[in-house]
Amino acid sequence: MRLRPTLRRRAAFILFASLFAASVLAAEKSVQRSVDDALDAINRLPAAERAAALAEGAKKERELIWYSTMNRENSLELAQAFEKDHPYLAVKILSGSAVNTMTRITSEFHARSNLFDVTHIRGLFLSALRKGGMIARYRTPLREALRKDFVDAEGYFNGIFTQAHLFIVNKNLVKPEDYPRKLEDLLLPRWKGELAMELESYDWLAALLDYYGEDKGKAIADKLGRQKLNFRRGSTLLSQLVAAGELAVHLDGYNHTAYQLKQKRAPIEYVFPEPYVPAKTPTAVWIGARAPHPHAAALFADFLLSRKGQEIMAAQGRWVSRKDVGYLLDPGARRVQMVALKWGGRDVELIQLFNKLLRREGE
Repeated sequence: MRLRPTLRRRAAFILFASLFAASVLAAEKSVQRSVDDALDAINRLPAAERAAALAEGAKKERELIWYSTMNRENSLELAQAFEKDHPYLAVKILSGSAVNTMTRITSEFHARSNLFDVTHIRGLFLSALRKGGMIARYRTPLREALRKDFVDAEGYFNGIFTQAHLFIVNKNLVKPEDYPRKLEDLLLPRWKGELAMELESYDWLAALLDYYGEDKGKAIADKLGRQKLNFRRGSTLLSQLVAAGELAVHLDGYNHTAYQLKQKRAPIEYVFPEPYVPAKTPTAVWIGARAPHPHAAALFADFLLSRKGQEIMAAQGRWVSRKDVGYLLDPGARRVQMVALKWGGRDVELIQLFNKLLRREGE
């Protein structure tokens, strides 16, 4: 049967579009492969030759673009220390939340904008980044120094720190004997309208579901959501509002923020919650699959995984990944519930549960 001219043109267009899409996909894989292969080849060199090869390439690149999800003050401290060690490189920082950074990376990748070299986002986003071909594999020798659960077998996950969630309490508003100690304490009538929570604290909910099981965890989250929680965007902002006396308790405050506020003599106290301390999936450092400055990116990733970089982050209060660097706020023998990577494939469901159970959307 012969096709009419219109149908022939339509069929030819569909065939062309299919071939074009296939060629684009092949090109994307080739770009990623070239970054992977180049860095793999360098990582197989003896230590001195490897360092020289990275430095030589970085000197030609002259800069790197870092999409940072930590607060800007901490980002600048790390960038300045790195630039001091590598004066031929300038670090350009673009700050944003994990969700906003992930949205930016995804949008730019599909628009074929090769803008970022390095980012660090919590592990829940690993599945989407890897499946989308947006990150390169980086099997740096420094992986051998990392704690268990901060590294994968393939080279796509190089954890730099995790963040624990603590209760941060204003000492002027709450007496020590009234501090919430257990998760269940937050459900008491006295805390209705007095608790603060970050607007996108999905990991906190995931840890709850992992610890108690999904049915019991959902029931607890539902009860907590009826406490008229005060939501704001930005965990640091919420902890600062508690320190200023505008809110009584930040129920999902970060360990490093608590440490920094205590150092500044803010009127706060932190409490490791019982029966477990929620902790996010580790935040990992990733090099872009199309990184415009791959050698500089590799040097910076190594810096974040080095003892020097890790000690800076530990001094900021973070629970870092290296086995030879300790924690300033140590949980001791307390149970730490680190969020399972499975939630990376259930992120939409987790967000919906958070919005329904805790933010009470739809009511």
